[in-house]
Amino acid sequence: MTTHDTTGKVLTVLGPVDPHDLGVTITHEHLLIDLSIVFVEPDDEEGRRLAEEPVGIGNLGWIRTNWSSNRDNLVQTDIDVAIREAARFKAAGGGTIVDATSIGIDRNPKALAEISRAAGIHVVMGAGYYVGPAHPDDFSSRPVDSITAEIVRDIVTGVGDTGIRSGIIGEVGCSWPWTDNEKKSVAAAVAAQCETGAPLLIHPGRDQKAPIEIVKFIEREGGDLNRTVMSHVDIRIYEREILRELAATGIYIEYDTFGLESPFPPHAPDTYMPSDYQRIEQLIGLIEDGYLERVVLAHDNCTKHRLRVFGGHGFDHIPTTITGWMKRQGMSQAQIDTLLIENPRRMLTFA
Repeated sequence: MTTHDTTGKVLTVLGPVDPHDLGVTITHEHLLIDLSIVFVEPDDEEGRRLAEEPVGIGNLGWIRTNWSSNRDNLVQTDIDVAIREAARFKAAGGGTIVDATSIGIDRNPKALAEISRAAGIHVVMGAGYYVGPAHPDDFSSRPVDSITAEIVRDIVTGVGDTGIRSGIIGEVGCSWPWTDNEKKSVAAAVAAQCETGAPLLIHPGRDQKAPIEIVKFIEREGGDLNRTVMSHVDIRIYEREILRELAATGIYIEYDTFGLESPFPPHAPDTYMPSDYQRIEQLIGLIEDGYLERVVLAHDNCTKHRLRVFGGHGFDHIPTTITGWMKRQGMSQAQIDTLLIENPRRMLTFA
């Protein structure tokens, strides 16, 4: 591994910081994003009409259950909105947001730095590539070494000529079944992790088998599972034994869709979304199994309708609402602090 100024530090868009400065941290969000690649055209005439409307109070009920079928809902590139939302998180006691927007869904380093300064929070920016449909046209012809070098540059010197550096590799996207290009993307990300000591964040495909298969691939490539996060576990794995198998690998398990309670995702109707109550119950099960120190939390806010300004729960839902519900379901403040402060601090610190 190459030694950089990041060793023992967390790398934010404003530079390296001491891990103990992070405070309450949500580990998978999107302050700005263009997620148009997941748009699902409605089948009915009324749905097609609603698909083209801007997000508003008149269509919010429909959007909540058809959130990937409204074009405007999938694009949040307004910096002022992001600053307001991040400031709410800060006011609720928040300290750090990991922005997992990777290449292909409109990563914006300069804007993230502006948001960080204006809202007074730390922002950790992602690197690497999202799922196959978001890959550039030349991705199939690019060798692994080229992709690895790009990720390493983003971490060591900054994205392009911005000088703004990525502090996490990801979210690196995988479909199900995952494609050869997505395997190449993960291989490059693992190689970059080995070279830089950066944390790695994986977006698994929508199948219970996907996370374990990716973990085995990362192990074969020489990756560090103790510095790797498997995202979306709360909407990928429904059987406790499979969850235990994943937890036993030592990877960080991310419960990252708090606040999203649309039961059946319109772009993945064969899966379902648990409620926040169910998420907390699953967390309690992981704690009972001895995995308290391997879990991190977030909302994965990636659409307008989930933001406060559009009638949603915002980035402050976990600190303002979920932590209270956790206590009602028997969790202690010490356990909550482990999930929101200690685990993210450890995970985000460079080797």
